[in-house]
Amino acid sequence: MLGRKGAEALAKVRKGFPQAVLVCGGGTRLADELSSMNVDRFVVAADAATTEVADAGIAVDMIVTDLDGIVEDQISLNSSGTVAFIHAHGDNLPALERYAGRFTGPVVGTCQCPPPSGLFNFGGFTDGDRAACICAELGARDLQLAGFDFERPSGKEGRSLEVKRRKLQWAKEILETLAQNGVKITYPTP
Repeated sequence: MLGRKGAEALAKVRKGFPQAVLVCGGGTRLADELSSMNVDRFVVAADAATTEVADAGIAVDMIVTDLDGIVEDQISLNSSGTVAFIHAHGDNLPALERYAGRFTGPVVGTCQCPPPSGLFNFGGFTDGDRAACICAELGARDLQLAGFDFERPSGKEGRSLEVKRRKLQWAKEILETLAQNGVKITYPTP
C-alpha cells in the first residue's frame, strides 16, 4: 500500500532525530498530565492521543497509529507534514484499506512480524510502547511518557477492558526492557 514511500520517510525522520522525546499515550489522565507539563521537546502521539495532544495546543511531531483513533485528525496532521508510522496487524486490514492511501504526508509502515518489503518492525505491542520502541530505534535516549496508565486502561467501544489491561502489562514489560537497555524513561510526577 505504501510502496517505497516508507523507506524515504524513515530516512528523513532518522536524520537528526532528537535525543529527548515526549511520548503521549491514550490513558485517561493524559489531558491532566499535559496541562501540568512544560512541553519543550519533540512530541510523539500514540494513536488516540493525537487528537487530545493537538486539542491541548501542543504540536504533534510524529504519530504512531494502527488506525483506531480519530483517523481524520491524524490524516490532517500528516498532510501538514507530521510523520505517521502506520501499523499493520491481523485485524486492521479494513482500516488500512480505507485510510492508508489518504495519508499524503510522510508515512512509514510498521508490522509485528518479519517485515515484508516496505514495512519495518521496530518492536512494541501497543501503540504507546511501539512509539517508544520506534523513538529508541531512531536514536532517542530520554523518553518522557504521558498518558500511560498500565492499571486503568481507557476503554473503546466493543473492546474488553480486561484484554486491554493484559496488553498494557506487555507494554510495561517492553518499556522496562528499553530502560534496561539504556533508554531513560520517566513518567509525570503525581
